[in-house]
Amino acid sequence: MRACRSALIELEIHRGVGVPYTIAEKAVERACELGLSPRSRRKKDSFEDQDQVWAVFDRDEHPHFNEAVELCRVHGIGVGRSDPCFELWLVLHEQDYDRPNDRHAMQAELMALRPEYDVDGAKTPDCDDLMARVDDAERRGEEQLLRRDRERDPFGNPSTTVGRLTGAIRAAAELAP
Repeated sequence: MRACRSALIELEIHRGVGVPYTIAEKAVERACELGLSPRSRRKKDSFEDQDQVWAVFDRDEHPHFNEAVELCRVHGIGVGRSDPCFELWLVLHEQDYDRPNDRHAMQAELMALRPEYDVDGAKTPDCDDLMARVDDAERRGEEQLLRRDRERDPFGNPSTTVGRLTGAIRAAAELAP
């Protein structure tokens, strides 16, 4: 008999709050409420030892991107960030990608790779198919981050840390009773 492991994942979607710094502020607020920030007044209990808060955002043309990442770091919040946009993470499921580009070029690249993705319609790729290759995407994302580090441009285009978020989710599922 195979054991089924799972992690409780709670998503908070803040409509109309697409600016990275505002998303980071919301994540800090939530982490403080839960006692998960080093600056929290409330202390977490033993059931919350493995709890994490993550903020997910992309660079696009948003201001204060680096400051948003730093705010999260200071408060112990994970960051699933993408430069130039989230579509980069989806492209990495299909292939390595290491050309600086803007979000429109990335969306076009994804549409060529994933016909079900439509930037002007349903931006919904086949998630079951993508999950079959999440290991490849995580590896490609980490290799990309290493290249940006060697270039001394850790937030450079293209780069994404969304693979670290998916890895954290999978690790939490392995720890679940």
